[in-house]
Amino acid sequence: MIKLRFHRLGGAQPLRRKIPEVFLFVVAAVALGGAVLLLSGCPEKKEPELDFLRATEGVEYQGVEVAPERIAELRREARRYRSKVEEVTEALAREASFQKLLANELMQQGMHGPALEALQRALAIQTDNPVLYYLAAVASGRAARAHRIDGGREKLLEQAEALYRDAIALNPRYRAALFGLSVLLSFELDRPQEALEYARRTAELETKDPAVRFLLAHVLVRTGELAEASRIYDDLARTAPAAEQRRRAAANRDELRRNWQ
Repeated sequence: MIKLRFHRLGGAQPLRRKIPEVFLFVVAAVALGGAVLLLSGCPEKKEPELDFLRATEGVEYQGVEVAPERIAELRREARRYRSKVEEVTEALAREASFQKLLANELMQQGMHGPALEALQRALAIQTDNPVLYYLAAVASGRAARAHRIDGGREKLLEQAEALYRDAIALNPRYRAALFGLSVLLSFELDRPQEALEYARRTAELETKDPAVRFLLAHVLVRTGELAEASRIYDDLARTAPAAEQRRRAAANRDELRRNWQ
Protein backbone atom coordinates (compact mmCIF):
# COMPACT_ATOMS: atom_id res chain seq x y z
CA MET A 1 0.00 0.00 0.00
CA ILE A 2 1.18 3.45 -0.93
CA LYS A 3 1.43 5.73 2.03
CA LEU A 4 0.85 9.38 1.40
CA ARG A 5 2.71 11.79 3.61
CA PHE A 6 1.33 15.19 4.37
CA HIS A 7 3.10 18.05 6.08
CA ARG A 8 1.31 19.54 8.93
CA LEU A 9 0.62 23.23 8.89
CA GLY A 10 3.33 23.84 11.40
CA GLY A 11 5.88 21.98 9.28
CA ALA A 12 5.71 24.57 6.51
CA GLN A 13 7.03 27.42 8.64
CA PRO A 14 10.75 26.77 8.01
CA LEU A 15 10.16 26.96 4.24
CA ARG A 16 8.47 30.35 4.56
CA ARG A 17 11.35 31.66 6.63
CA LYS A 18 13.82 30.67 3.92
CA ILE A 19 12.00 32.53 1.15
CA PRO A 20 13.16 36.04 2.18
CA GLU A 21 16.71 34.80 2.56
CA VAL A 22 16.75 33.32 -0.96
CA PHE A 23 15.12 36.45 -2.36
CA LEU A 24 17.70 38.72 -0.77
CA PHE A 25 20.51 36.54 -2.11
CA VAL A 26 19.13 36.75 -5.65
CA VAL A 27 18.68 40.53 -5.46
CA ALA A 28 22.22 40.98 -4.14
CA ALA A 29 23.63 38.77 -6.89
CA VAL A 30 21.76 40.69 -9.59
CA ALA A 31 22.85 44.03 -8.15
CA LEU A 32 26.46 42.90 -7.94
CA GLY A 33 26.39 41.58 -11.50
CA GLY A 34 24.83 44.82 -12.75
CA ALA A 35 27.48 46.88 -11.02
CA VAL A 36 30.22 44.77 -12.60
CA LEU A 37 28.64 45.15 -16.04
CA LEU A 38 28.20 48.87 -15.49
CA LEU A 39 31.80 49.36 -14.49
CA SER A 40 33.12 47.17 -17.29
CA GLY A 41 30.92 48.98 -19.82
CA CYS A 42 32.00 52.50 -18.79
CA PRO A 43 34.09 54.12 -21.51
CA GLU A 44 37.52 55.29 -20.61
CA LYS A 45 37.82 58.98 -19.80
CA LYS A 46 38.41 60.86 -23.00
CA GLU A 47 41.42 63.15 -23.12
CA PRO A 48 41.52 64.61 -26.65
CA GLU A 49 44.30 67.07 -25.85
CA LEU A 50 46.47 64.30 -24.45
CA ASP A 51 45.68 62.06 -27.41
CA PHE A 52 46.72 64.84 -29.79
CA LEU A 53 49.97 65.52 -27.96
CA ARG A 54 50.77 61.80 -27.94
CA ALA A 55 50.12 61.65 -31.69
CA THR A 56 52.58 64.48 -32.25
CA GLU A 57 55.38 62.77 -30.34
CA GLY A 58 58.11 61.63 -32.73
CA VAL A 59 58.25 58.09 -31.36
CA GLU A 60 54.61 57.51 -32.35
CA TYR A 61 55.59 57.74 -36.02
CA GLN A 62 58.31 55.15 -35.44
CA GLY A 63 55.86 52.64 -34.00
CA VAL A 64 57.23 53.04 -30.48
CA GLU A 65 54.95 53.50 -27.49
CA VAL A 66 55.22 56.75 -25.60
CA ALA A 67 56.75 56.14 -22.19
CA PRO A 68 54.36 56.38 -19.20
CA GLU A 69 56.48 59.13 -17.68
CA ARG A 70 56.18 61.16 -20.87
CA ILE A 71 52.41 60.57 -20.98
CA ALA A 72 52.11 61.92 -17.44
CA GLU A 73 54.12 64.97 -18.45
CA LEU A 74 51.98 65.53 -21.52
CA ARG A 75 48.83 65.26 -19.39
CA ARG A 76 50.14 67.97 -17.07
CA GLU A 77 50.97 70.20 -20.05
CA ALA A 78 47.51 69.73 -21.54
CA ARG A 79 45.91 70.81 -18.28
CA ARG A 80 48.33 73.70 -17.78
CA TYR A 81 47.82 75.25 -21.22
CA ARG A 82 44.11 74.54 -21.82
CA SER A 83 42.89 77.92 -20.57
CA LYS A 84 45.70 79.76 -22.38
CA VAL A 85 44.86 78.00 -25.65
CA GLU A 86 41.20 78.98 -25.29
CA GLU A 87 42.18 82.57 -24.51
CA VAL A 88 44.40 82.88 -27.59
CA THR A 89 41.79 81.22 -29.82
CA GLU A 90 39.11 83.63 -28.67
CA ALA A 91 41.44 86.60 -29.16
CA LEU A 92 42.17 85.51 -32.74
CA ALA A 93 38.46 85.12 -33.44
CA ARG A 94 37.88 88.67 -32.18
CA GLU A 95 40.75 89.95 -34.32
CA ALA A 96 39.26 88.29 -37.41
CA SER A 97 35.91 89.94 -36.69
CA PHE A 98 37.57 93.33 -36.33
CA GLN A 99 39.45 93.00 -39.61
CA LYS A 100 36.28 91.94 -41.44
CA LEU A 101 34.32 94.89 -40.07
CA LEU A 102 37.18 97.22 -40.97
CA ALA A 103 37.35 95.84 -44.52
CA ASN A 104 33.60 96.24 -44.95
CA GLU A 105 33.68 99.88 -43.84
CA LEU A 106 36.69 100.64 -46.05
CA MET A 107 35.02 99.11 -49.09
CA GLN A 108 31.88 101.12 -48.48
CA GLN A 109 34.06 104.22 -48.41
CA GLY A 110 35.73 103.23 -51.69
CA MET A 111 39.09 102.53 -50.01
CA HIS A 112 39.69 99.19 -51.72
CA GLY A 113 43.47 99.08 -51.29
CA PRO A 114 43.37 99.36 -47.48
CA ALA A 115 40.33 97.06 -47.45
CA LEU A 116 42.37 94.44 -49.28
CA GLU A 117 45.06 94.67 -46.59
CA ALA A 118 42.46 94.16 -43.84
CA LEU A 119 41.01 91.17 -45.69
CA GLN A 120 44.49 89.68 -45.99
CA ARG A 121 44.87 89.90 -42.21
CA ALA A 122 41.48 88.27 -41.74
CA LEU A 123 42.38 85.50 -44.20
CA ALA A 124 45.56 84.81 -42.26
CA ILE A 125 43.26 83.74 -39.42
CA GLN A 126 40.25 82.26 -41.24
CA THR A 127 41.95 80.57 -44.16
CA ASP A 128 38.93 78.48 -45.24
CA ASN A 129 36.31 81.24 -45.33
CA PRO A 130 34.99 81.54 -48.92
CA VAL A 131 33.33 84.89 -48.23
CA LEU A 132 36.68 86.47 -47.41
CA TYR A 133 38.17 85.23 -50.68
CA TYR A 134 35.18 86.66 -52.54
CA LEU A 135 35.47 90.05 -50.85
CA ALA A 136 39.22 90.11 -51.46
CA ALA A 137 38.56 89.37 -55.14
CA VAL A 138 36.11 92.27 -55.37
CA ALA A 139 38.56 94.60 -53.63
CA SER A 140 41.41 93.48 -55.90
CA GLY A 141 39.35 94.07 -59.03
CA ARG A 142 38.32 97.53 -57.95
CA ALA A 143 41.77 98.49 -56.69
CA ALA A 144 43.21 97.49 -60.09
CA ARG A 145 41.74 100.60 -61.69
CA ALA A 146 44.03 102.77 -59.57
CA HIS A 147 47.19 101.03 -60.83
CA ARG A 148 47.16 101.68 -64.57
CA ILE A 149 50.04 104.14 -64.26
CA ASP A 150 52.40 101.99 -62.18
CA GLY A 151 51.63 98.85 -64.18
CA GLY A 152 50.06 96.97 -61.28
CA ARG A 153 46.63 96.65 -62.86
CA GLU A 154 47.22 93.29 -64.56
CA LYS A 155 48.71 91.80 -61.41
CA LEU A 156 45.70 92.82 -59.34
CA LEU A 157 43.27 91.47 -61.94
CA GLU A 158 45.10 88.14 -61.96
CA GLN A 159 44.94 88.17 -58.18
CA ALA A 160 41.19 88.84 -58.33
CA GLU A 161 40.69 85.89 -60.66
CA ALA A 162 42.68 83.58 -58.36
CA LEU A 163 40.70 84.75 -55.33
CA TYR A 164 37.35 84.19 -57.08
CA ARG A 165 38.50 80.68 -57.97
CA ASP A 166 39.56 80.06 -54.37
CA ALA A 167 36.11 81.09 -53.15
CA ILE A 168 34.43 78.78 -55.68
CA ALA A 169 36.74 75.90 -54.78
CA LEU A 170 35.64 76.24 -51.16
CA ASN A 171 31.97 76.61 -52.13
CA PRO A 172 31.13 75.50 -55.70
CA ARG A 173 27.60 76.90 -55.37
CA TYR A 174 28.72 80.38 -54.27
CA ARG A 175 26.59 82.44 -56.65
CA ALA A 176 28.21 85.82 -55.97
CA ALA A 177 31.67 84.41 -56.66
CA LEU A 178 30.53 82.67 -59.84
CA PHE A 179 28.89 85.89 -61.04
CA GLY A 180 31.94 87.99 -60.13
CA LEU A 181 34.34 85.68 -61.92
CA SER A 182 32.18 85.70 -65.04
CA VAL A 183 32.11 89.51 -65.03
CA LEU A 184 35.87 89.69 -64.51
CA LEU A 185 36.65 87.22 -67.30
CA SER A 186 34.27 88.84 -69.76
CA PHE A 187 34.72 92.56 -69.13
CA GLU A 188 38.21 92.93 -67.65
CA LEU A 189 40.26 89.99 -68.96
CA ASP A 190 38.54 89.65 -72.36
CA ARG A 191 38.06 85.88 -72.06
CA PRO A 192 34.34 85.47 -72.83
CA GLN A 193 34.56 81.78 -73.66
CA GLU A 194 35.77 81.02 -70.13
CA ALA A 195 33.25 83.48 -68.70
CA LEU A 196 30.40 81.57 -70.34
CA GLU A 197 30.89 78.52 -68.10
CA TYR A 198 30.52 80.59 -64.94
CA ALA A 199 27.66 82.68 -66.33
CA ARG A 200 25.73 79.47 -67.06
CA ARG A 201 26.48 78.05 -63.61
CA THR A 202 25.27 81.28 -62.02
CA ALA A 203 22.06 81.25 -64.07
CA GLU A 204 21.37 77.64 -63.05
CA LEU A 205 21.61 78.58 -59.37
CA GLU A 206 19.91 82.00 -59.55
CA THR A 207 16.79 81.97 -61.71
CA LYS A 208 15.06 85.12 -60.45
CA ASP A 209 17.70 87.87 -60.64
CA PRO A 210 17.51 89.63 -64.04
CA ALA A 211 21.14 90.80 -63.69
CA VAL A 212 22.27 87.18 -63.94
CA ARG A 213 20.35 86.62 -67.17
CA PHE A 214 21.53 89.93 -68.64
CA LEU A 215 25.10 88.83 -67.96
CA LEU A 216 24.52 85.42 -69.55
CA ALA A 217 22.99 87.04 -72.65
CA HIS A 218 25.92 89.46 -72.90
CA VAL A 219 28.47 86.65 -72.73
CA LEU A 220 26.51 84.62 -75.28
CA VAL A 221 26.64 87.55 -77.69
CA ARG A 222 30.40 87.81 -77.21
CA THR A 223 30.83 84.08 -77.90
CA GLY A 224 28.65 84.24 -81.05
CA GLU A 225 25.64 82.33 -79.68
CA LEU A 226 23.20 84.98 -80.85
CA ALA A 227 20.06 82.87 -81.08
CA GLU A 228 20.18 81.88 -77.41
CA ALA A 229 21.04 85.44 -76.40
CA SER A 230 18.08 86.77 -78.38
CA ARG A 231 15.71 84.33 -76.62
CA ILE A 232 16.97 85.45 -73.21
CA TYR A 233 16.53 89.13 -74.08
CA ASP A 234 13.05 88.43 -75.44
CA ASP A 235 12.06 86.69 -72.22
CA LEU A 236 13.50 89.53 -70.12
CA ALA A 237 11.60 92.08 -72.22
CA ARG A 238 8.39 90.37 -71.10
CA THR A 239 9.16 89.23 -67.55
CA ALA A 240 11.78 91.54 -65.97
CA PRO A 241 10.30 93.23 -62.88
CA ALA A 242 11.45 96.78 -63.67
CA ALA A 243 10.24 98.79 -66.66
CA GLU A 244 13.78 99.99 -67.42
CA GLN A 245 15.01 96.40 -67.48
CA ARG A 246 12.23 95.39 -69.87
CA ARG A 247 12.99 98.36 -72.11
CA ARG A 248 16.73 97.61 -72.18
CA ALA A 249 16.13 93.91 -72.87
CA ALA A 250 13.78 94.73 -75.74
CA ALA A 251 16.32 97.16 -77.21
CA ASN A 252 19.09 94.57 -77.01
CA ARG A 253 16.85 91.91 -78.59
CA ASP A 254 15.85 94.18 -81.47
CA GLU A 255 19.42 95.26 -82.13
CA LEU A 256 20.56 91.65 -82.11
CA ARG A 257 17.87 90.63 -84.58
CA ARG A 258 18.69 93.50 -86.93
CA ASN A 259 22.39 92.68 -86.97
CA TRP A 260 21.87 88.93 -86.94
CA GLN A 261 19.26 88.71 -89.69
